[in-house]
This record gives sequence, structure tokens and C-alpha cells, in this order.
Amino acid sequence: MTTTGFKLALALSTTMAMALIAAPVAAQQTPAEADAPFASTDIIVTAQKREQNLQDVPVAISVVSGDQLERSNVNSAEQLFQRVPTLTFRKGNTNKDSALSIRGVGTISFSSGVEPSVSTVIDGVVYARTGQQTSDFLDVERIEVLRGPQGSLFGKNASAGVINIISREPGNELGGYVDAAWYEGNEYRIRGSIGGPLGDGIRASLTGFWSQYDGNARNVFNNHKVNGYEHWGVRGKVIAEPTDNLKITLIADYSKNSDNGFADSIGTVFSSAFNNAVFIPSLAPLTLDGKNKDIDNDLDPYTKDKNSGVSGQIDLDLGGVTLTSITAYRHWYNFQVRDGDFRSDAPSYVNTGTAAGDVRSHDRGDLKFDQFTQELRIASANPQFFEYVAGLYYYHTKEVDFFNRTVTACTASTLPTVGGLTPCATGSSTYTTNEGNADFTTKLTSYSAFGQGTLNFTDAFRGILGLRYTEDKVSYDFARRSTSLTAFSGVNPAFASAGSIKDNGWSGNVGLQYDLTDDIVAYTTYTRGYKGPALNIFFNMLARDTGRIDPEKSDAYEVGLKTRLFDRRLTLNIAGFYAKYDNYQANFLDIVAGQVVTRLTNAGTVSTRGIEMDFNAAITDDFSLSGGFNYTDAHINEFICPPGAAVTCAAAINGKPLPFAPKYKGTVTMDWRLPLDIDGFNVDLNSSLVYQSKTNFDINQNPNAFQNAYAIWDAGIKVSTDDDKYSLSFIVKNLTDKQFVIQRIPNGTSFMRQITPRDAERYFGVTARVNF
Repeated sequence: MTTTGFKLALALSTTMAMALIAAPVAAQQTPAEADAPFASTDIIVTAQKREQNLQDVPVAISVVSGDQLERSNVNSAEQLFQRVPTLTFRKGNTNKDSALSIRGVGTISFSSGVEPSVSTVIDGVVYARTGQQTSDFLDVERIEVLRGPQGSLFGKNASAGVINIISREPGNELGGYVDAAWYEGNEYRIRGSIGGPLGDGIRASLTGFWSQYDGNARNVFNNHKVNGYEHWGVRGKVIAEPTDNLKITLIADYSKNSDNGFADSIGTVFSSAFNNAVFIPSLAPLTLDGKNKDIDNDLDPYTKDKNSGVSGQIDLDLGGVTLTSITAYRHWYNFQVRDGDFRSDAPSYVNTGTAAGDVRSHDRGDLKFDQFTQELRIASANPQFFEYVAGLYYYHTKEVDFFNRTVTACTASTLPTVGGLTPCATGSSTYTTNEGNADFTTKLTSYSAFGQGTLNFTDAFRGILGLRYTEDKVSYDFARRSTSLTAFSGVNPAFASAGSIKDNGWSGNVGLQYDLTDDIVAYTTYTRGYKGPALNIFFNMLARDTGRIDPEKSDAYEVGLKTRLFDRRLTLNIAGFYAKYDNYQANFLDIVAGQVVTRLTNAGTVSTRGIEMDFNAAITDDFSLSGGFNYTDAHINEFICPPGAAVTCAAAINGKPLPFAPKYKGTVTMDWRLPLDIDGFNVDLNSSLVYQSKTNFDINQNPNAFQNAYAIWDAGIKVSTDDDKYSLSFIVKNLTDKQFVIQRIPNGTSFMRQITPRDAERYFGVTARVNF
């Protein structure tokens, strides 16, 4: 960080009170509240497929507004975990291998035949893969994070929770904005939107963005920056209301990401004959002190994503009921290259054929993913004794994958052996290159019928009952070709297979809700979760991997209290939960010819329990604190070790914590409009603090695969005109320059680590914005 930036950070830190979570701020604000910018207001959510006040919904929900995301420089799903205490994010080697967890539960797998446990829904459309939502957030109105199984209304991919993203609607008057931002490290962002009426009963908006970042690490082999990106995208939305009871919404979007990361950097290498003689010396000048974030690769990491889609929603109000249809098609393309040996000089010595063999390994792959979804539902008018939402849902996806691994080894040399190692050199040695190529196609088809009703026994007492029936089918064909008849480093021999599996299941919920007062609501619910069957379809699969992975089922219990106190200036929501998952679908580490790979399996039984709290306090009309805290105990009850695992497998894992499930996490955010009385201008301060306890990353419980507890403190200042037409914002991220990783990956006798691209170091930025 520059000296000037650091001085500004210190100045900001001394003028701001510390804060606690990125938590709910108002999703909608009435005109009367415009002069009280941070006052506590009602938050409207669509968590139950209809607009409701957050305080009336018997579900634990965190809500983050688009304005708050922009102030905090939170631009994508992989940063959202800093704003929602019960959410964690696992970044894979590429976007396609990313995963989200809620309350410690999520699906981590490289298989194309399994679905996530946390569903991402954008404007009513389910995204079938976590990697589809890799682009920057675009014109977000709010994000609702529903915690725990949501089997009745969302169903698909929602056995652990839902991230429901709602974009802004075009207004009734022509308007928009343009903003541009610069951050240290050559990060640039430009965004703009324009919208308004196109004619009688028709509104439209067009929004676009471009962002670029050089990266925060370096490849010492060629001095290239890594862990950077270039992203751009556009979204158009048209809303037509030809009559008072008919609304038609059309949305189209396209985005393209080019990322030169995330790179696997080597943080720790343990002592062994091969490591001491070959691996460690070859990594110079890297400093292997556990904090290293640079790499020494002869192949730069690279990932490219293209995401596009169209959707159409029709809402027809028939007076007593509203009919809704949502039809959507999405396409995702992903391409990735990776250096699998993590060195630039391999092979340097004759390969001994052991797990510590000296080989050069390069990976390349791509996927083409298409999905079509159709939802039809009917919702009753409110209020009445029996209020309901019911519908039908169809979902079909097709993924076409190609993956190549090329491995080169020095198999003979005429040079003399020194210290038990025979060096290799061009002209004196024989090099052998083998490769494996796999083509595989995976299809998932699902049908379901669902409904949820609320019985208003009295004005204060109601019952909730929901049910969903789902039919699932997974089919695949797979063919791997290999230049070797036997396994070589990280590649199994040739194999071909095809097949399909089917299953069905029930999910649902039942609960009671009671209004203790107009401002205090208590509820208790039981939810049955269901996640469909899966297949372990991945590059290194063998006959043992063709068996079905049974559906994941859960029983979840929750009690909660939603309160508005002190003349509704304090909103305080508390929830206690317990959930048990049977046939939990999880990855287990395996070794193929000396290289670590993973296998998807029914891992057995896991459970999660804890307490959560969200709050929003308007201390004055111009000063607010908001935040949240959670205690989560997510652990493995009984692990079912896959065939071939060590006999000590279960004993080493049973009773241990689930990966990516910190026991304690909290956030707090402060917003303060300073009483400076500067004619024509306002000055707002904001600050946030995020704390996360020690986090384990490995279901095998490797004692080195964890991140110690850490806290991140951000601060910002915004100067704007009274009419909010012009504004200039300054932000300092990670004031204390706290380093942390989002994953440590066991790799034999070394440990890889992955750095969050931006927020694992202190940096300063400025944003200028014009609203019109």
C-alpha cells in the first residue's frame, strides 16, 4: 500500500467507530424516509414466492442490499461469504469446481453428475451449477440468503439453503447512473445503467459493466502477474404491463470472464528425500514459509467463462389468484488450463516411478453446459384464512466435458548418478510423454410438483404446511483414452462406460407461527430435505465409480424469534437450528499413481446445529448499526469410507468438523451521516468488521489443512450532493492487512493454498458516480 493510502486509512480508522456484519438494510424505502437515510425500515422479500415483510416470514433469512454490496466492494458470489455469517465459499482450481455452504453444509465435488446443496436463484431462475454465477453482480436490488433446507418452494439444489438474487426493475421515469472505480493494484471498474418507459405500459433497462485487475501474485518463471481477471457483461430487462392485471418480464444477459487464476501456490513442503533434493531447490526463489502466494509454473493458470441466458416471466392476476409462468434457458462455457506439477523445471531427474516421481503434468479442459427450466405456479390473494402457493417444475441440463492431462517423464539418462538421483538433460536423456483424454456427457432431468399453504387460525396464530414430490434421472456416457496401458502420474488407463439412474423423493415442511405482539413473532418449523441421486463422473473414473450415489436426505428443525423493538428502531431476529443429513454426498481424497484426486461418495451421516442472530439498529435517523452472528457446530456423525480407503479412515473422521464450517462467525456494519451542515453536500462514513474462527478445509482431517481465526476491518467515506446526483467514495479494505486463505489443499508431501484475489491484503480505492 502507498504511504498516502496508508495515511488516509489511519485517518479514516480514527474517525470511524468499529462495526459488526454486512447485514440487512432496507430493500425498499418510502419517500418519507428519504431524509432519514439509515433509519430502520421494512424489508420486503420474496423468499416464499410472494412479496412479504421479512419479519412475517417463518424462515431464517439474511438480506443484503445492492447499495451495501457496492459500498463494500463486494462484487461476486465468492465475496458474499464476508457479508453473511452462515455462508462460506470454496474456490476450486477453476470456477466450475466452486462450492457454497450454509450452516456448514454444501457439496464439494469435481463430478459433473452431482448438483450443489445450496441453490442460486436469480430473478426466479435456478442456476444449476455454482460456477454459472461467476460474473460480477449486476444491478442488484437485494440478495436474500435462506438458511437451511428449502424443499417445498425452491426444491431443486436447496437441501442446505438458497441464495435468492433480485435485480433492480426499470423505473417509470428515464434515469440511470454511471460509476467508475480505481483500486490499488491496477483494479478498474466501470458500470452503467439506463432505464425508463419505452411507451405506454412498457419499461426497460440496459445495464453493463467492465472490470479488470492485474493480480496480487506473480509467476516467477516468466514474471507474469496471476490471480487477476478481466470481466465484462450486459443485461437487458423489459417489463410490459398491457393491462392492470397482466405483467410480462423479459430478461437477457451475457457475460465473459477471463481469469489468470486462481493459482495454486505452494505454502508448505514437508521434508522427504525427494523434496529436499529436488522439489524445494527447484522452487527457488519462492519462500516456502506458509505465506507464499507466488508460483513457479511453466504454464500460467487460465480460466475463461461465458455465461448467457434468456428468461420470460408472465404474471396474471385473476383477482382471487395469481398465475405465474417462468421459462428460462441458460448456456455456460468454461475453459481452463493448469500446471499440475507446480514447477517450471520438471522433469529434472529420472523418474523413479514412486509417489515422488519427477514429472511435468499439464491439464486442459472445457465444458459446455445448457439448461432449460419451466415453472408454473398459482398463488392465492392475501389475506384470507387459507393462503397458498402451488406449482409444477421442470428442469433439464446437459453438460459436455473434455479433459486432457499430459505427463512427461525422464525415463533414462547417460549422466552420472549423484546422491541417488540421476539428472536429466537434453541430448543425454530419454523423455517419455503420455497423455489421457476423456470425453463425457452428463444429463440431468427432473420433474416436481409442489405447494405450501398457510392456515390463519386467528389474526395472530397460523400454521404452515408444504410438500414437494420430485422425480430425478441422471444419465451419462464416458470414454477415456490413454497412451499407456497402466496408470501413470494422475491418470488411470483407458476406460469407457455409460448408464443412468433414477430416483424420487418427498420434501416438505410443517410449522407454527404466533404473533406475541404486533412486533414480536415466534415460529417453529420442521423441514424434510431431499437432494437427488448422483453419479461420480470425472476424468479419472473407473468401474468402481459407476455405482449410484443415493439421494441425500435431511431432517431439519428450527425455532425463531423475529422482533422489532424501541419504536421499531431495532430489528433483532434469532434462530436456533438442528439438521441431520443422511447419505451425505461428499468428496474423499484418493491417490492415482502418486497424485491426489477425489472421489464422490455417500459419506454417511452429518449434522449441524447452532444459533444465529441478525440485527439492524437505527441509533438515530443518521446513524445505524447492522450485523449478525452465528455459532455453528457442523460435524461428521458416522463416515462411510469408500472401497480402498485406509482401515483407519472412519476412526480418523468420525466426530470431526465438516470442512468449510467455522464454528463462530460474525459481521457488523456501521453507517453514519455526519452532522456537518455543509450546504449542498452530505458526508457518510461506513465501516465493517468480519470475524471468522478457525476453519478446517479437509474432510480427511489433515492437521495442516486449516485457516486460523481472523478478522477483516473495512472503512469508507462518501461525499455526495444533497440530491445524490454526484458522489465520490473512498474505501480501505482490510485495514490491518490480515492475510488469510480460502483453502489449503493437501497434495502428498506438500500443501497448496489459494488466496482470495483481493481481500487478503490491504488496499485503497475510490469510486465516482453520477446518477441521472
